[in-house]
Amino acid sequence: MKNIIFYFTGTGNSLLVARDISNNIGDTRVESIAQAIKEGNIDLSYDRIGFVFPVYYSLMPKIVKRFIEKLSFNKEQYIFSVITLGGILEMAQSELSSCVEERGGVLNAAFKVNMPGNYIASYGAFPKIVQGFMLKKEKKKTKYISNVVNEKGVTPISKGDILSLHTSKKLHKIVEEDFNMRAQNFRTNNKCTGCKVCEKVCSVSNIRVTNSKPEWGNSCEHCMACIQWCPAKAIEYSNKTMKRVRYHNPEVKITDLI
Repeated sequence: MKNIIFYFTGTGNSLLVARDISNNIGDTRVESIAQAIKEGNIDLSYDRIGFVFPVYYSLMPKIVKRFIEKLSFNKEQYIFSVITLGGILEMAQSELSSCVEERGGVLNAAFKVNMPGNYIASYGAFPKIVQGFMLKKEKKKTKYISNVVNEKGVTPISKGDILSLHTSKKLHKIVEEDFNMRAQNFRTNNKCTGCKVCEKVCSVSNIRVTNSKPEWGNSCEHCMACIQWCPAKAIEYSNKTMKRVRYHNPEVKITDLI
């Protein structure tokens, strides 16, 4: 294959985008970043390399940053990114561009696709009508992105201001410590069946089911996969989520992720 798209996803939004672009441009392998990290021996002998992932606190997810920092590119490769978001973009594009440059490549094109939000620790699922509207727009946007990628088009990269770039590393450290601390806010109610879906869907193996109950460790990405995919709706985040509607992408199945 000529092309590869690496994706990171919690609830399926970024996987859907990666798939749709792959189907549009053809001859493209779609690979989970979490799986690539576990397997090692990452093959980068591709003409086009794409990265699709959500934005967290206006930054790249920690796992994506760690992954790219281990790669090596060359300037002949066409590298593009698609960031999925329900809120603001801020520093994620500039952060990715810097990471790619440090590894010998150039981020030639960067895009964003608005998707239904999934951060249930702060809000519940968007209304179904809004989700449907956003997912319909996703199809149009990914067709546009695919056309640009096919032509190896170049787009402006949002570099952010000097202050944003300066504070990016500090913010990452704060967010990482905060996420690890707040992972302890996950808990289960009496609906838990010990099915281990949460353990299997966790991209960083941060959940272990012991005595039929999940326990969270200290390497949480806050992707919300565990709470959003729980078939029994048995996982809560503190006392905030008890009345909030769950969300995972309707075009993605749990079997696509585990």
